[in-house]
Amino acid sequence: MRIIDLKKEDPEKATLEAARALREGKLVAYPAESFYAIGADAMNEDAVRAVFAAKKRDPGKPLPVIVGDTGLIGRFAAGISEGAGKAVKELFPGPVTLIFHASGEAPSALTAGTGKIAIRVPLPGVASRLALAFGGAVTATSANISGLPGLTDPEGVAAWFPNIFMVLDGGVTPGPPVSTILDTTVSPPRIVREGALSKDAIRRVFPEI
Repeated sequence: MRIIDLKKEDPEKATLEAARALREGKLVAYPAESFYAIGADAMNEDAVRAVFAAKKRDPGKPLPVIVGDTGLIGRFAAGISEGAGKAVKELFPGPVTLIFHASGEAPSALTAGTGKIAIRVPLPGVASRLALAFGGAVTATSANISGLPGLTDPEGVAAWFPNIFMVLDGGVTPGPPVSTILDTTVSPPRIVREGALSKDAIRRVFPEI
């Protein structure tokens, strides 16, 4: 396992190295806004299955992803409605995950056969830089064994997931709240989980919610 301390090593070089590892089908742990996350190339079915195996996650539960730029959403989401487009424009980047109908590019393992994909465009930070460097969709599931709390420190990630190829050590993450989840496949959009982005903030965009 390669552990890169982003305070001691060149962050840009480390990010490019991590993006290269993702392209090779390897798993990379990185600090997200709340917990560490396990990243894989979300369009690589074998890599996605490796994430499920590492987390001991129920294959019936889809994995969320991050992208570095809203312009990439159309590659992974299909039939984006007017409401979904409004959500993208008004709520991204930010601590909210939007559910879309998945495009044909998304592997069934990622969507767990739901036909939907959950996408987030994170605020500037390690996660957004990694997604931008990778240039595609990166899995953004918390680094934890399913059913256990998410991990906020890189040492815990390394201990629990010894088979991960690389850990981007960004220090301790703050923990909850996690991102809010908004389903844009229905009209009006529906809040699936309220988290860091409040219901009031969403109502300023969608008063009908």
